[in-house]
Amino acid sequence: MADRAVSEVLSFALVFSLIVASIILVSVSGLGALQNARDAEQMENAERAFDVLSDNIADLHKQGAPSRATEVSLGEASLRTGENTTISVHVHDGTAPKDVGTWEIRPIIYAGNQERELVYEAGAVYRTNRDGGVQKRTPPILVSDDRVLITVVGTTASDQQSLGGSTVLVRTNHRSSNVSFADTDSNIEHVNISVDSAPQREALWQSYFESEGFTCAANGWCNFTSSSGDIQRTYVVYHDIAVEIDQ
Repeated sequence: MADRAVSEVLSFALVFSLIVASIILVSVSGLGALQNARDAEQMENAERAFDVLSDNIADLHKQGAPSRATEVSLGEASLRTGENTTISVHVHDGTAPKDVGTWEIRPIIYAGNQERELVYEAGAVYRTNRDGGVQKRTPPILVSDDRVLITVVGTTASDQQSLGGSTVLVRTNHRSSNVSFADTDSNIEHVNISVDSAPQREALWQSYFESEGFTCAANGWCNFTSSSGDIQRTYVVYHDIAVEIDQ
């Protein structure tokens, strides 16, 4: 009888342990799936906010609006201005290159979980993670066989800013717009541009330029040459947009 009782106790303990282990496994798996779903939803919401942010900044440099404010819901994420990205543009008339300008701009970065980021940089929007990234919105650069218009959207801040919390405001103010270079006499044969940014985004910039007909070199410079010989119209415009992240 004693052996039978011990056997029943062991059987009960084994069954109970299996039930507890199953509950723990399901709970952990469920929590992981719930966390992933929440992270994905937050990133989708952030993408919609960055669409609005892009449109608002476009109002400043395209429509001449003086200022805009964009609300971004963060949850457990953060929003910051990143380290400066450097954009340089040269033009070449067949005899000598001309340095049109070099600008330091602050990207606006939404940092979510698992190294997932959304970045507004010079008019473009990128979504990146530890494995790579994609361009969600192209910059305001127009290239055809006879015309090149490079618009540099220079979001600037006096220093790096970073905020977390439930909701933040991205305040943007249009400070100035300058035509850095203009040629309408078909004098330009080549236009060169480089974007010195974080490695993932720099590679995405080069992929974008190559899709627009540029040829990119290992040193980071991308060259556009018209197949007809000379580019009939070449413009480079810089817009100074002040950025402040507020709560």
